[in-house]
Amino acid sequence: MSTASGGAQFSLPMPEDLMDNSMHPVPPQNTKMPPTKQQNEATRPSGTMRWLSITARTSHIAVTAVLFGGFILYVPFSRLTQWHFLTIATGGLLLVLEWLHDRRWLHRAKGLLGLLHLSLCLLIHSLPNLAVPLLWAILISGCVGSHMPRRYRHWSFLEGWEQENSMRSKG
Repeated sequence: MSTASGGAQFSLPMPEDLMDNSMHPVPPQNTKMPPTKQQNEATRPSGTMRWLSITARTSHIAVTAVLFGGFILYVPFSRLTQWHFLTIATGGLLLVLEWLHDRRWLHRAKGLLGLLHLSLCLLIHSLPNLAVPLLWAILISGCVGSHMPRRYRHWSFLEGWEQENSMRSKG
């Protein structure tokens, strides 16, 4: 420290203070490289599978909406039979496509919610007088299962939480 006239103290800058650290950044430890093109392709369904899935999901939502609306508006089941079978067919196709995309689907949260969804659908056949409340439960479980964050959808009761490395390589 030096004293200037008038008794005020000031310090001279030291050489290390003059260096701009942004000019010579030190790479942080344990950084992960972004996934390669091959890793990205391995985690995504093929174009054909993706379009099949989009088509099946859209069809399932459409036919289910008609069936649900029919139940809400007390349309006789005999007039809803074709929509009922189309709902079962498109739902079954969705289950198969999900399983083909991810063989671990069954023990992951998304698979468990799919099984809950299916169980509620089967319960309607045993308890037809509860069809409308069960349809609401089915709608909610389907929306939650489809839109919850990946972190939760991919949790597995066999493998636990998905590790970041496996998310890049396994999808």
